[in-house]
Amino acid sequence: MKRDWQDFKCFNSNIAGAREAFENACGTLFRKVHPDQHVSQVRIKQGDGGIDIFIGEFGNEPITVIQCKFFLDSFAGSQHAQIRDSFETAVNSSKYELKEWILCIPRVLDLGENSWWFKWKERKLIEYSKDANFVQLKDGNALIDLFKEHDLYDQVFEMTDSLKIAEIHNAVVHKKIDVPNDVKPKTVLFNNYSERNEPFYLERGTDTEFNESLKIKNIWVFGMSGAGKTALINRNLIQSKIEYCFCDLSPVVITKAEDVLEEILCEIEDKFDIKRRLEESNTLKKISQILCQCDSSETVIVIDELSVHDDFVLKEIADSLIKLVAHFNNSSDSDELKFVVSTIPDPKGIIQARSKACDHFNYICCESWADYSCQLFDVLCDALNLDLKSYKTLIIEKSESSPRVLKTIFSKIIICDDTREEAIHKAINTTLEELVG
Repeated sequence: MKRDWQDFKCFNSNIAGAREAFENACGTLFRKVHPDQHVSQVRIKQGDGGIDIFIGEFGNEPITVIQCKFFLDSFAGSQHAQIRDSFETAVNSSKYELKEWILCIPRVLDLGENSWWFKWKERKLIEYSKDANFVQLKDGNALIDLFKEHDLYDQVFEMTDSLKIAEIHNAVVHKKIDVPNDVKPKTVLFNNYSERNEPFYLERGTDTEFNESLKIKNIWVFGMSGAGKTALINRNLIQSKIEYCFCDLSPVVITKAEDVLEEILCEIEDKFDIKRRLEESNTLKKISQILCQCDSSETVIVIDELSVHDDFVLKEIADSLIKLVAHFNNSSDSDELKFVVSTIPDPKGIIQARSKACDHFNYICCESWADYSCQLFDVLCDALNLDLKSYKTLIIEKSESSPRVLKTIFSKIIICDDTREEAIHKAINTTLEELVG
């Protein structure tokens, strides 16, 4: 029997559990690989110096820092940002001298992802005048090989425990769910849209509004968390076959507008493989200069997950984005490149220069799910072959017009493999505790 990293995630319950177990497994591995050296994990604490695991005598000699990132399902903008932040924290630490930096991930990179990694690595080696071994990557296959080499594979992937759990599960008798063999629940209950999710995407009026608006203006999408803003943006750009650069700000610690602009700058450098002008000190102008060099074909810069709790900082960021768009439009003759911004708050409440913003942006509210919840419920039931008609009113009411809550309730029902009344109520209550409570 073989186990892979998807199995690892499943028997550790969820991403959070798998993330912690992954770091522990890597700690065990490197203690085996380096039995004659000090190898230690670092308890999570603010200001830990960017270390998950280190090899060497801390404070007495240069150390090897191992960064464990449980990147399994995606390796894109959000993950790139986390890698950049972790590396910069480690290489610029005043608490220790860095000998090597090793990134451990369970994912095996495709060609495009490998291209990003090696370009980024090369830039950092040049920037810090280091040799090739200073930055290393241990991907999912390399880690499995090392686990097997050091007799840790069965322990890490819980081979014996998994068999016991399967035996117990098969002995439990309840009303099972018969999901069609050709349908993966994860594909139906998606959060991040890709083309394979299209049969289960519910098109609404906001989709038409988005596509028509993009022909004329930049777009500012807003709405409550879980309303499907990111899915709306990705879906319509993909279906329209529009090239786009996705700037995911969710992993970025934002304390000022410059943090957002720097992340946008890094993303467009990676996307278009154009380097910033070092002689220019203004980040906004650096971004505009790169965009002016891009191909004139239709392109969209997506600035997503702009979630900031400080109203002053949020207004400062909104003002900077308006200035960026205005400066680019004044600097470029092309009308093919546009911007899409996504926030939870209504932009009319955070943008100070409203008249200028209206010249550049059309606002789209993504919260209009009340009239579509029943349709989404039916789509999910049909795709997953679930008979939940007697619970439809209850489930929709409890989801409060949130597609995220509705889909999470369905996922809980699928996981417990039971559609009896008690199981339905448990799925609803657990979801509300996790997402709403």
